[in-house]
Amino acid sequence: MIGDLSPYLIVQESEIWRLVSTMVLHAGLIHYLLNMFALWYVGKAIEQIHGFFPSLVIFVVSAVGGTILSAIFLPEYITVGASGGIFGLIGACISDIVLNWNLLFNEFVNERGARLSHAKVLIVLLFDIIINSLIGLTPFVDNFTHLGGMILGFLCGLSTIQLVSPRFFGDERQYFNRFKLLFFRSFGLIVSMAGIIASSIVLFSGDGETNPCTSCTALSCIAFPPWTDKNDKWWYCDDCSHATAEGTVDTSTGKFVELSIGCPNGSSEILQVDESWPQDELGLEGMLPTLCREHCLS
Repeated sequence: MIGDLSPYLIVQESEIWRLVSTMVLHAGLIHYLLNMFALWYVGKAIEQIHGFFPSLVIFVVSAVGGTILSAIFLPEYITVGASGGIFGLIGACISDIVLNWNLLFNEFVNERGARLSHAKVLIVLLFDIIINSLIGLTPFVDNFTHLGGMILGFLCGLSTIQLVSPRFFGDERQYFNRFKLLFFRSFGLIVSMAGIIASSIVLFSGDGETNPCTSCTALSCIAFPPWTDKNDKWWYCDDCSHATAEGTVDTSTGKFVELSIGCPNGSSEILQVDESWPQDELGLEGMLPTLCREHCLS
């Protein structure tokens, strides 16, 4: 696909523009409509608080930062979508709530109904984050883009949010409050920029094909249910469905006697065909994912 996230092309062919183009591409009409609704709903609220340009910066920085993490930890997947930027806007919402907590839940400023309304918004945001993070543990959903974007959005939100003056609440500690505001703005800006620079160094120091932390993929996909046998899962997070094999036939009996399995990591395993295994190509092909998990991933 033109413009999709392809870590190999980004690293080996220097197609850095893919880190940006992937945020405007979608995997079908439903994906596009869902993202556009979320962008309109959350983006409108953030733009009213932060303004157009800061909101644009939050969206782009979150989307690019989440995409870089995805390219590092999921190099074998092709990713498209604006989800990283949308989760960044959600992260900015959380930073707004954290920094303006005294205003949102102040008994003098807000009546009980307004405070309950703010609490409901917070609960909905947290519920949305939890549900989407759980959905992100299924195959073909990229949790690194989502969570990376949300963290960067939170940090960017600390740098751009407009705070109500503490004097409004009777706090006259002028120098302390200035220092606190400067600290939050600097912290969010420095940490977010340091995160993007560090993750970019990790990405471009690799080959675009190798995951530097294979165990980290558990943050984006977990075989489920975890309590069942490894061959009885509802879904898997490995590439054994793409395993290949070549069989050796005994000319005297016409039966398969040996299989050479091409593992997803590029290695191969030679197996002797058991008598209980099917002797037709279709039957052996159906066993490949199981054989792959038993011998390639062990």
